[in-house]
Amino acid sequence: MNKINNYGVNLLVYGVLLDVKLHKMKRTQIILLLSPNEVRMIQMFDSQGTFSTYFDLTQISDIQQKEESQLKIINTKGDYIKLYFESSFQLITLKEGLDYLIKEANRIQKQLDSYNQIWSSALKLITKADIDMNNKLNFKEFQFLIGELQIEIPERKLIQVFEKNQKNNQLDETTLYKLLMDITRRHELKELYQKYSSKQEGMFEDPLQAMLMTDKDLQQFYKIEQGQIDYQAKRKLYNFYDFQNIIFSEENQIFQQKPIDQSQPITKYLINSSHNTYLERNQLTGESSCFAYQDAFKMGFKCVELDCWDGDDGEPKVTHGHTLVNDIKLKDVIITVREFAFYKDNNPAILSLEMHCCLKQQKRIAEILQSILGEMLFVIKDYKQEKFSTLQQLQRKVLVKYKADDHFLQEKLQTHSSTLFYTQSHDDMLIKFEDNDNQNIQSNIKQFSQTLDEQHHKKICRELLDITSLYAVQLKLDKKPELVWIVSSVSEDKIQDIIKKNHGKFQEYVDNYFVRIYPLGLRFDSSNYDPFPSWTAGAQMVALNIQTKDLFMLQNYGMFLNSSYVLKSNQDMKMNIYVRIISATNLVWEDDKRRQEEIVDPYIKIRIAGNHDDVNKSDKWRTEVVQDNGYHPIFNYQCVIQLRHAQQDVIYIQAYSYSILGDSLLGQYCLSPLNLRTGYRIVPLLNSQFKPLSNSYVLMHIKIEY
Repeated sequence: MNKINNYGVNLLVYGVLLDVKLHKMKRTQIILLLSPNEVRMIQMFDSQGTFSTYFDLTQISDIQQKEESQLKIINTKGDYIKLYFESSFQLITLKEGLDYLIKEANRIQKQLDSYNQIWSSALKLITKADIDMNNKLNFKEFQFLIGELQIEIPERKLIQVFEKNQKNNQLDETTLYKLLMDITRRHELKELYQKYSSKQEGMFEDPLQAMLMTDKDLQQFYKIEQGQIDYQAKRKLYNFYDFQNIIFSEENQIFQQKPIDQSQPITKYLINSSHNTYLERNQLTGESSCFAYQDAFKMGFKCVELDCWDGDDGEPKVTHGHTLVNDIKLKDVIITVREFAFYKDNNPAILSLEMHCCLKQQKRIAEILQSILGEMLFVIKDYKQEKFSTLQQLQRKVLVKYKADDHFLQEKLQTHSSTLFYTQSHDDMLIKFEDNDNQNIQSNIKQFSQTLDEQHHKKICRELLDITSLYAVQLKLDKKPELVWIVSSVSEDKIQDIIKKNHGKFQEYVDNYFVRIYPLGLRFDSSNYDPFPSWTAGAQMVALNIQTKDLFMLQNYGMFLNSSYVLKSNQDMKMNIYVRIISATNLVWEDDKRRQEEIVDPYIKIRIAGNHDDVNKSDKWRTEVVQDNGYHPIFNYQCVIQLRHAQQDVIYIQAYSYSILGDSLLGQYCLSPLNLRTGYRIVPLLNSQFKPLSNSYVLMHIKIEY
């Protein structure tokens, strides 16, 4: 660690006074101090000692820097802390120290989780509960700890437990450890552990403590129950809590990563696509930011949208025109593309340019793209190529989507066809139907499109056309395009009519040419639409508003969890999935205040989204409600999921708390059936913003018949 890192760490070890704005609170001066009792926690308190809270270093999801004076630290719940600095040197020093402490905290967390997951979580809760910082808990602090664990224990019984175990009206760490181990034992694993434990050792009051699992026992368990013949045990003997930690470890998740075929043209894939990517909130008053592009790429989105407008200083900007949305420099967006486009994988990124700039600033955009992206920028070498380049050939390449120009493409194709494509300035207006009843409408559309075409030629930019690899054109299903490097954009309300009237032709068309679907312009709240009808029909880019984390976005998350490009398949895959929802762990309210005031009444439901045949035939599967137990509810619910088009489906699991006033979401997860692992597996729940919930799981048993 260099000198600046040492100094930065020391600042946090001994305490540093900064201007700080906590999530939903006013800016004030606060002391930041590395907790002396728990090195994975930063303690924050004001100089008068009237306010104190903690920030968990292992729960930091992102650190964003604004210029040279501000850091924004965001946790997995979406809460943030803004730190304000007097100089860039102070910012850099503290940031490097913070980066080092975060790495150390995550290293320690991983070690503790592998050794004892229960105690790892409890240590941080004890630190939060230990208000007087003496490494012991009085009754009020113990009551706070139990509340954080979401365990419903009547106060009278809690007092009895405390009185039985206290020394000098306090519980020390050893006593707390024993109490928490008793409380957190996963009894539902008892029979499974006993079934595979072959070694008996000593005499204990608790039979489980007398049984041990050998490395051979554990490997046998994985072979028979988990379907993993290559599992290698890491040590010779395992007790019950070791086995429990293995079951609830990250390596035992329900999701299994699978390799994808990269040999096909990219028109053969569904592509993780976003709409109005620059927005952090709605499209009328929301804030736009380069951080929104960062988030999109980190989530695995590969097609991002840039609404380009003229900047007052001659520098093009990205914004939502004619609204209250703020501007960001296009140059800054392209730098973000260069730095983050391949954050999750190396699959190609697509920049969808919605152009509103004058010719001069369009030329500036071409300069920016070439100078910043350099070799990343994919440029067409053979315009007469009959099939699009393959996914393998386009690894770590950036493709630009821009409006087509007939004269330019005629030149490249060496053809004299009078009209290859209509200019696509208004996508909704330019869809060609094969319905005779629409002749009058089509005539009006053609007249309108010709007017647009005249305006279009005055504003077209040769420099941008030269580096474009996806030319936006009108969708025509009755004529085979003369160019493979094209894309047609269609709004969500039009696509269903097109598919209904031209289903066969549409599926044949999208086998070789791109179609992009985008939300209806009337969705001012940036809500989303069902992506599955378009995916099922074969449309490659189904763009959603990623700033809105709704059910359709959850389904999108599951569809592209394995890869940002999903190979389309015409072969139906049939699956019978036998599911047992056994139990859950740490189901809590997202809101910290509500967590202290109210215990959850959880239940789990499981659903199918995708091909309408599978969805229509599916039942509504859900467990019974377990009263007053969010920490460790037992469900033991069974169901059978029958799928006929598994390659077109996703399974999503949601945890709710029941209420007569309306149920509340506690956690969720989604994945493709093709990525399911069999055996006893954990589902790692996500919060409402799709961030991982700490130690929040559903334990399930999965069996699959093909």
